[in-house]
Amino acid sequence: MNSQYPCPNYSRLMIRIEQFVEKTIQVKYPWYEFHDELLELVIELDTAFDFKLQYSAYVKAMLELIWRNTLDGEVNIDQINDLSFKQIQQGFDRFKPDRNKELKAFHRLESRNRETLVMYLDNLIGHYSKLLFVRVDLAYLKHKQHKVDVRVFQQDVRELLSFIQDGDRCFKDLEGYAWALEQGEEKGFHCHLLLIYNGSTRQKDYYLADQTIQRWQEITEDDGYGFNCNAPKHKNQFRRNDSLGIGMIHRDNDREVQNAINTCSYLVNPEKANQQLRVKLHRMRTFGTGSYKRNHRRYRDRGYSLST
Repeated sequence: MNSQYPCPNYSRLMIRIEQFVEKTIQVKYPWYEFHDELLELVIELDTAFDFKLQYSAYVKAMLELIWRNTLDGEVNIDQINDLSFKQIQQGFDRFKPDRNKELKAFHRLESRNRETLVMYLDNLIGHYSKLLFVRVDLAYLKHKQHKVDVRVFQQDVRELLSFIQDGDRCFKDLEGYAWALEQGEEKGFHCHLLLIYNGSTRQKDYYLADQTIQRWQEITEDDGYGFNCNAPKHKNQFRRNDSLGIGMIHRDNDREVQNAINTCSYLVNPEKANQQLRVKLHRMRTFGTGSYKRNHRRYRDRGYSLST
């Protein structure tokens, strides 16, 4: 497809297309400026399309519309504009079964990922008397999101994970970690990151989260930003409700442990279908944890399993 138009905000475009297709399928009559919005999305998708990427079902519905109205490599805007609302609606409607399968697959995958994460946390908590839980959300500044496609996002996350795995700077004494990639309407491509430190050697959770955000900003050349979940004000909101699950977590405190599990489970939530990636690279992972190797000499059974 061609590139005669300016590059769009990739993340926002995919979500707008998904919303447009869903609305077109559901309504009985076209809304005001239906064709104007349709042609705008067609032109932007024509610019952004990459055959090496995998797209969600409703983005594929729009792509099929483009392909059916392309001649000699150029999308025929006039031809699309002449299509009736009913014709376009019927074309989109054929993708409803694929969309339903997509949502069910997402729910199954997130459920499995949650089980994996809970087991991983259970092992770590059983291994250490206390652990320092640090949470950050990493994204891109709104006015910079147009520079970030899924390839840039994946590369930035990979670079961050390489620093984590190497125990570089603020990641020293790290005993475990987990990450999840998402795509939201406002935040665009973003990463939820959990860092777990040995509580006997690390105490300053706000500082460690802040340093992680600074590393993200370095990686993204200041196009990125982060939210520090370990900020005192944020933690106090949960402490008042006795639901604080980050900061120092002691193995012998059942409330702290359960709060930590509940908080960390947010990384992989089967109910967050509106946050799934609408475009991915082939075999691109959206969730992962560090490896865990049990040291039987240090491991202590807490008498119950968090995975049940």
